[in-house]
Amino acid sequence: MAAASPKTALVVGGGFAGLAAAQVLTEKGLDVVLVEQGRGLGGRMCTRTATVPGTGERLTFDHGCQYLTARSPQWDAALERLRAAGAVAAWETGGRVGTATLNADDSLDEGSFSADKGKELLVGCPTNSAVGRALAAAAGPRLTTITGTRVGALSWDGKAWRVKASRPPVLSLRVTPGGRGGSGSGEGDTSPISSVDEKERQREEAMASLESRAFDMTVTAMSSVSTAKLLGDGGHGGVPLAADVAVAAGAVRSNVCWALMVALKRKLDLPFDGALLSRPDPAGGPLPLYGPVAWLSRDCTKPGRPAVAGGAGETWVVHGGPGWSNDRAAAAPEAVARELLEELARLAQTELVPERDVLHMEAHRWNNAYPLNPRPPVPPPPGSPAAELGLGLGGCYMLRADLALVACGDWAKGPRGGDAYVSGWEAAHALLASV
Repeated sequence: MAAASPKTALVVGGGFAGLAAAQVLTEKGLDVVLVEQGRGLGGRMCTRTATVPGTGERLTFDHGCQYLTARSPQWDAALERLRAAGAVAAWETGGRVGTATLNADDSLDEGSFSADKGKELLVGCPTNSAVGRALAAAAGPRLTTITGTRVGALSWDGKAWRVKASRPPVLSLRVTPGGRGGSGSGEGDTSPISSVDEKERQREEAMASLESRAFDMTVTAMSSVSTAKLLGDGGHGGVPLAADVAVAAGAVRSNVCWALMVALKRKLDLPFDGALLSRPDPAGGPLPLYGPVAWLSRDCTKPGRPAVAGGAGETWVVHGGPGWSNDRAAAAPEAVARELLEELARLAQTELVPERDVLHMEAHRWNNAYPLNPRPPVPPPPGSPAAELGLGLGGCYMLRADLALVACGDWAKGPRGGDAYVSGWEAAHALLASV
């Protein structure tokens, strides 16, 4: 008798939640296809690259998640595997990453800097985009990743899932059998295929293959906004696929965050390499207040990053404060970049003239930077298949066993990279136990 074919799973979303789920599923013997609408894997743990005109100098900017820290047994184990693979290394800052206080006028109180020495800060090597690639590789040959592709609709016929997908016009699709994830957001296409015609043929074949397949189960691992849209509006005939999940995800709010990436021809005299900036609430509230800049880092001090201007310059990543960024959600990137450059100059008490001091400058808008009110976890009820696993699942996912579907992501646990990873890890285990 012929052996039964392995079950198949679709994972929608290539951030930490989707990659964690994919690894669990492949380890249990499933063939997994992971679809990511961005150019690379790893979500906000990504890197933008640029080339200086004339000199050809290569610049890198970790413009999303800045570093990773240990937070839970599952995530700690993943970090150790990443370290062993050479995909992460400690950001040895010598006590130069921490927090600082803003004055009432949003200028920097330089004497207020306090180093965060209580935890190890891990960053991707040679850039943060390496982390997503390594997590995909860890899932092994049963994982196929397809990037640059948006899942626009799902359908469930009671036995299997099918997909309708499209390619965002500004992105290039990359197919990597065997878990070799594509390069991070903004990084160049390192595929050995140089022919434009061959790339287009590969794209069309991958799209046709994806839409012709049937999947036994589905994991959605996206932002709260994308989850609500796909599961609330992504069904056929206008009928929500999973209305309860869509409602719960839709209730989670998120902030916009503008990120400035700037390479300077000279160094700035700031007493840190990375700092979270805030000031106490004058009304005595428990939450800090943020100004135009919430975080800034001297990105070139991370291990493996290229020198800037022959060592005379440096790269900076500046994250706009939540209120400041939300107010400029519809602004042009060029205007935001200039505003944030002015704020960086003000914090450093210097003048920065783009034409004189800047090698490269651009801004990126993160539309769903982090969840403000993550869905509270709902542990599986005693006696349920997920509870009987004995893994102590916290319930940071939403399971629809009747649909062979589970939804996960940072919106279901918290804003940190480790939160998203644990959500995906738990979701995959719960799904396998329940279908």
